[in-house]
Amino acid sequence: MQTFVFSLEKSSLAKKMMLLLFLFIAGSVYGQSNLIDVLAMNIQDYYVMNKQQDKNLSLALQNLKIDKQASDQGTIELYEKKEIKKEDVLKIINSQSENGSWADINYKDEKRGGWEPKLHGDRVLLLTKAYKNPSSAFYNKKEISTAIHKALQFWFHTKPVCLNWWYNEIGLPRTLGPAFVMLKNELSAEELQGAIEVMNNAGFRMTGQNKVWLAGNVLFKSILLNDAQLAQQARDTIVSEIVLTNVEGIKPDYSFHQHGPQQQFGNYGLSFFIGMSMWGRVFNQTPLAFNPEQVGILRNLFSEAYNWLSWKAEFDVNSLGRQFFKNALKNKALGVGFVAADMMLIDPQHQELYAAYIQRNFGKATAANTLEGHQHFWYSDFTIHRNKDWFSSLKMSSNRVIGGEAGNNENLKGYYLADGAHYIMVDGTEYDDIFPLLDWRKLPGVTCYEGKEALPLLTFKGYQNPSDFVGGLSHKNEGISVFSLDRDGLKAKKAWFYTKDGVIALGADIQSGNANAVTSTINQTYLNGKVYVKAKQLEEVSKSKSLNHVDWVYHHKIGYHNLSKLPLSLKIEEQKGSWGEIAKVYNTDKLQADMFTLFVNHGKMPKAANYAYFMQPGVSLKEVKSYKPDFKVLENSAKAQIINFTKDDKFAFVIYQPYNFSHPKLGNIKFEQAGLYLLAKENAKWNITVADPTQKLSEITFQLKNQTHQIALPKGQALGKSINYLIP
Repeated sequence: MQTFVFSLEKSSLAKKMMLLLFLFIAGSVYGQSNLIDVLAMNIQDYYVMNKQQDKNLSLALQNLKIDKQASDQGTIELYEKKEIKKEDVLKIINSQSENGSWADINYKDEKRGGWEPKLHGDRVLLLTKAYKNPSSAFYNKKEISTAIHKALQFWFHTKPVCLNWWYNEIGLPRTLGPAFVMLKNELSAEELQGAIEVMNNAGFRMTGQNKVWLAGNVLFKSILLNDAQLAQQARDTIVSEIVLTNVEGIKPDYSFHQHGPQQQFGNYGLSFFIGMSMWGRVFNQTPLAFNPEQVGILRNLFSEAYNWLSWKAEFDVNSLGRQFFKNALKNKALGVGFVAADMMLIDPQHQELYAAYIQRNFGKATAANTLEGHQHFWYSDFTIHRNKDWFSSLKMSSNRVIGGEAGNNENLKGYYLADGAHYIMVDGTEYDDIFPLLDWRKLPGVTCYEGKEALPLLTFKGYQNPSDFVGGLSHKNEGISVFSLDRDGLKAKKAWFYTKDGVIALGADIQSGNANAVTSTINQTYLNGKVYVKAKQLEEVSKSKSLNHVDWVYHHKIGYHNLSKLPLSLKIEEQKGSWGEIAKVYNTDKLQADMFTLFVNHGKMPKAANYAYFMQPGVSLKEVKSYKPDFKVLENSAKAQIINFTKDDKFAFVIYQPYNFSHPKLGNIKFEQAGLYLLAKENAKWNITVADPTQKLSEITFQLKNQTHQIALPKGQALGKSINYLIP
């Protein structure tokens, strides 16, 4: 050691060389002797959940209702976090057969979703958590150990296999893997071999979240094998997906794609984030820890996307993917909460970002919404708008973006999922567990066909709207979104203008050659309180009726202003349905509830139908009565949809073809290309924000007061993104 110190004193170069050698040796020793033990300890720490960040969410977790048929991996992992009650542990033990099985599980189940033998693995993990948690009444208890080993031996002996590859390679190893790791030092040689055989089903392959799941299962196996090199390889495979990509995974706008160009925030995307934050926590303060760039990408994924998707502890309906399951909105919002808790450990310098999400959604006294703004995800044809009092989301599709999918007998009615579905939440519970009761031909915001026949069933290929004129513009707390609908012979030009007070929705050029009637739905939700209608006079309405010459409708904190004075249809009636009609993992027991539906009936074979309405959320009846619009609809046609915000000298344009426009406050403006434009007066100059929904143009050209202006549009990964320009 003296020689080592002496040589360090010889020269600065020697110092650097010897220091590097020392670090290399130390890292190698750590990797070989300590790394596997630390990873195993961190995995147990993650599942036992004794960190303060986890405890901050314990009340919400304990109040969570468990859906025993849940087949969503993110939800299942959420249930795994829930502290199991003493009586439930005893029930599991006492109901176990002598051979280690449970009589209430069908081990010969052939379902592709909700595969029953997976429950066996769930129980093994739950018992293991109780057995390994020092705070548990069952900590190190022999009867728990006996039950666990009997269950493992049954599984290793019978080797159940699912018809769906996912359970064999991902679902089961993902559940049993942590249990194997926590029990590693108590497994017999035969049991250890059985555990390794289960984990051998996973390997390094596939893309996106499937790739991450598989690599994570390999990492569990590396701990069983004491193989630090395999752990490093698994870690590298996991973190290889923490990149911005043009294929499946995190997109440059921080949306998330899986199964092709398809927005999957609440399905694969949430599972990805739950998994990544878990692994970040497991690798934390080891040589395998995420590097600053990777942590930064995850931070941005949270701040630019997931932070926006929950409202008062309820997840966004449009972000569910195909997973319309029981308690889905609450489960997924809480799943994001635990991501935030993990990120507080991984990214401690930005704890306030994650703590704010938890406080806003799960605080003892839920905090007021402090996250306001407008986000359009140009890779996903998807819009989020947040006001201090309300939340809305818009889901669209195009020839670039898949609108929705179905598979594993899930999402059996989602044929119109991305045809301009537009949800608004004030309380947060407006759509909670509403899916069995919905008329899926009247999803909020959607223009589609009426019909009594069953909706066409989607597949994993999903569907795309053939139009390319679909996109959005964002500027500060405002925005415009456009959706050119072209499906099954039905065409429409639909636009949404987001303001501080609400959303202006315009529809034009609605046409169809199909014999079925066409409707545009304004909203469909639970009936909650009284419904008021203002036509010639104000009246309270308690049953379905056609509304002629109506000015506005008010129901549950939202005013619906009829800008076009078209007749509206109001449905107030009991609707029935079953969870089994949405996903076959559930039964077909009928449910019923009173529902509120407001829509425009365009009739059969419309040629140039339209609509115009303004949704004013988060207000009282008194506020709706006294509301005086500060905007005017100047045009709503096949050529253009134009709004003038009279108070602010502001104009919003959706231009479908080259177009000339004139207004006293603006003068003459000539648009040479179709696109989205927002002009606002700032310090006596016009500021313009533009976006190209087609994502094909390199520049936008327009003339204002006989002066020509050219604006270079974003390129590469920013195609379709808004750009701002101050007109000289």
